[in-house]
Amino acid sequence: MRRSVVATIFCCLLSVLPAQAQVDSSPARLSTAGLSVQAVFMERAPVATGIAAHAGWAVTPAWELRVGIRRDAVVQRDIRRAYSSRTEWADQRRFSVTPALAWRPFRSDGPLHQSFRVSVGPTLQVQRGEQVRRLGAIEGSMSLDRLTTDSGLRGDNTYLDRSRTTPLLLLTDNTNRTNVGITAELQYGLTYKAVTVEALFTGRRVTGVDGVTVGLGGRVSVAL
Repeated sequence: MRRSVVATIFCCLLSVLPAQAQVDSSPARLSTAGLSVQAVFMERAPVATGIAAHAGWAVTPAWELRVGIRRDAVVQRDIRRAYSSRTEWADQRRFSVTPALAWRPFRSDGPLHQSFRVSVGPTLQVQRGEQVRRLGAIEGSMSLDRLTTDSGLRGDNTYLDRSRTTPLLLLTDNTNRTNVGITAELQYGLTYKAVTVEALFTGRRVTGVDGVTVGLGGRVSVAL
């Protein structure tokens, strides 16, 4: 009797193992997709808006491969506002692609469970925009022609505001370049069924940009 039971179990294992091996050898399926919105703090610029789309593939219960496409942008070209505070003028648009590896150290049980993730990956960023080169009022002793043609003063772009008695002049340099670097994210989220809502903190360091670009916001993801 015992031998027949053992033989039956052995036969069941033989029938299950090939199927299990076939499942494990299949490629990782698309597990999540979503959107995020952040307030982004750039150097020498007002607070920008960051919008991103991402997709993730589960490798193991704790590890995930992710790809994100993001746009950070802030545009404010009012010379009068910039004249009162230099940091009020800005034109920065940055598009980035980041493949990343995400690690989830814990996930609570229950219908509404919480989780924490850390992700790190390389970033390719295309930057377009301008930065202030010279800002000030045009005095009677300085002609506009001299300011815009003098090689020591001339910028890539010239802006003039004649709405005041004394005209205001703004010269800028282009910041068009391609940067490479690294992006790290910390995510704390709550999941109910297939929907996950996360608080998101992002830090990015790339070539051609001073300091670290920081983002604070949220993300909504759906399990597929």
